Amino acid sequence: MRRLPGLFPCTGVGSLPHLDPGPAVREVVSRFPEIPYWPQLPRRTPLEHMYPQYAATLPGAWISGGKLSMRSGEELLPEAEVFYELFLSGDLSPFAIPPERAAGLAGLLSAAAGPFPAVKGQVTGPVSFGLMVCDREKKPVFYDPVGRDVLVKYLLRVAQWQAAQLTRLSETVVLVIDEPYLASMGSAIVSLPGEEVIAVLDEIFEGLPGTVCGIHCCANTDWGLVLSSKTRYLSFDAYEYADSLLLYAEDVAAFFARGGVLAFGVVPTAAEAIARETAETLADRMETILDKLSARGIPRDDIVGSAVITPACGLGTLPEGTAERALRLCEGLSSLLRARYGRRSP
Repeated sequence: MRRLPGLFPCTGVGSLPHLDPGPAVREVVSRFPEIPYWPQLPRRTPLEHMYPQYAATLPGAWISGGKLSMRSGEELLPEAEVFYELFLSGDLSPFAIPPERAAGLAGLLSAAAGPFPAVKGQVTGPVSFGLMVCDREKKPVFYDPVGRDVLVKYLLRVAQWQAAQLTRLSETVVLVIDEPYLASMGSAIVSLPGEEVIAVLDEIFEGLPGTVCGIHCCANTDWGLVLSSKTRYLSFDAYEYADSLLLYAEDVAAFFARGGVLAFGVVPTAAEAIARETAETLADRMETILDKLSARGIPRDDIVGSAVITPACGLGTLPEGTAERALRLCEGLSSLLRARYGRRSP
């Protein structure tokens, strides 16, 4: 697996509140020159919300009343047959995300002057997508074998297309699957066998060789299950849920042993907390997290050498100024931790 640049590099998670992709992209590149990412802009258009954004050519999908739905079962079969032929062709162009659904991606690709040490993209994961998007009977498509298989393979091709585009900016591409619904695993809301969840995630990871593939989940979940997948980058809310990861110290240690990267979302996403915190207070919070992980037998050097700093989640619901302050906190925290540890990025 490719190493990410520097010590405590910082990057973003996903959304920003900007309406204009130009300022959003400039803000990202100026704050995160080591690992810029393309910002999702959900306030710009409903087509940039996390499910419609990736469904431009999804077989059987339609939008009505602002809601995305997808056909399933026998109703989907004619479109599924055409899709499988296209899938087997290996042509990625039909899976491109149109600029009107990802203005930040188009803006980053056209305006950013690479190469960068690394670059990051993201795609909505098949579990969350399949549980949130329903068929005509209001049944989540993840529970339909045909709908699920089409969805997983479609998202794989979208991810492959995106990774190929991002290689224009860097040889090292980080591609993160956004899976908020993993927080509902094991609850009355979601009754899915863990092996089914891991299988669909790994199908996407296995289709992206040479890419630093990861998972983002911004709430508590079964981290042991998540880390049993082939993910190599775990992005989590370390501001609110760092202690939950401590329960899985052996899994985290094994993750580091196979070259895993832990993205600490230690910069908050609530407006009040963003206003209250400073780089210094967040550095102290980060030190406390490192102390607790070390106390559970994970070598501190392993953690420090594999840590990325991010916001806890997307910032798309905040005022622009507040979101930009959160990005500055990431940048300041990264610099402070580097100085505190006496090392600099190469």
